[in-house]
Amino acid sequence: MCLGVGFESDSSTFTGVSSDISEGGLFVATHTLPPIGCEINLRFSLPAGPELRMRGVVRWLRDSHEIDSAPPGIGVQFSALAEQDLSLIRAFVDQSEPAYLEG
Repeated sequence: MCLGVGFESDSSTFTGVSSDISEGGLFVATHTLPPIGCEINLRFSLPAGPELRMRGVVRWLRDSHEIDSAPPGIGVQFSALAEQDLSLIRAFVDQSEPAYLEG
């Protein structure tokens, strides 16, 4: 699963992709790294779903020099998440296969 994600701060508009989403937030792979604490507007669509728009806060950054095999990007915590959007995300997460297998 790979979602296209658009996000904007008060001064800029960016794009990225995500393959990591939960009820609390998502990771956006992008070379544009807004600062930690920056409030952003997010927009993305889950597979076969409507476009979701919500607010989020950048909680952590990963630049391209930190981990060779991992893409740079931002960890975003959802804020002001509408109940309908939370339900859609929760249903998607519950039906998705885990990103890793234990064992």
